[in-house]
Amino acid sequence: PGMMDQLAMFKKAQEVASKKGELDKEIQQMDIIGSGADDKIKVTVKYVPAQLPVNPNPGYDVVAVDIDEAYLGEVSSEDLSAALVDAIRDGETKATVLVAEKYQKLQTDMAEMLQGMQK
Repeated sequence: PGMMDQLAMFKKAQEVASKKGELDKEIQQMDIIGSGADDKIKVTVKYVPAQLPVNPNPGYDVVAVDIDEAYLGEVSSEDLSAALVDAIRDGETKATVLVAEKYQKLQTDMAEMLQGMQK
């Protein structure tokens, strides 16, 4: 490829990186709610984008836990612990699905961009 083609590819790569950054910021702002024990426990999960090169994998932080007071008064510590784990897993699963859906559009944009460069 000629110099102009390489310049166009570099510009497109910068565009994709910029879109990814915007997408990460948008998802970071979202409160993703996971639940357990028939909605008696709710956890709020936040998306944490990958921090290259230090931490190449994205993750999730539980930022809030809400437990129904009546449930808290009657549940055993073992059941409470299990329900919390379920709620956190539910939140992380919902977050993973949400992130995948959001990134699907970015992937589509990238594929269209690559096809355009092959013409």
